[in-house]
Amino acid sequence: MSLANDVQEVARVIDSLEEFSAQHGIPREQALRFCLALDELITNIISHGFAGGSGGTIRLIVEHADGALKAELIDDGPPFDPFQADVELPSGDIEQRRIGGLGISIVKASMDSLGYRHDGRFNRVNMEMRLKAA
Repeated sequence: MSLANDVQEVARVIDSLEEFSAQHGIPREQALRFCLALDELITNIISHGFAGGSGGTIRLIVEHADGALKAELIDDGPPFDPFQADVELPSGDIEQRRIGGLGISIVKASMDSLGYRHDGRFNRVNMEMRLKAA
């Protein structure tokens, strides 16, 4: 699916993935974890990669194969590997914590496999979550 550079598109992705998961018999809890990871990655692309602009191309390919949910997220924003970014887990009192820093950690903890590459034009993030019997 192709996505506009608009955070409202995340809701469309979630709705589509919930329907896809139901059609393929994917347990709801696992589908929701997958959706949460995609939500984080797509929101980061729109908020940071395309910040301030109305353009940008985002494509999402999702498949259910070999006992896993797999996705490739493709965008033409500036090259950025989200998995090499310096991420500090928040510490201290909640009132004094800075905003951010948990999203990529949640993605890393939720997926069995993550990958990034820039092919000269596009950022390509691949993620895989092996499915467990319900």
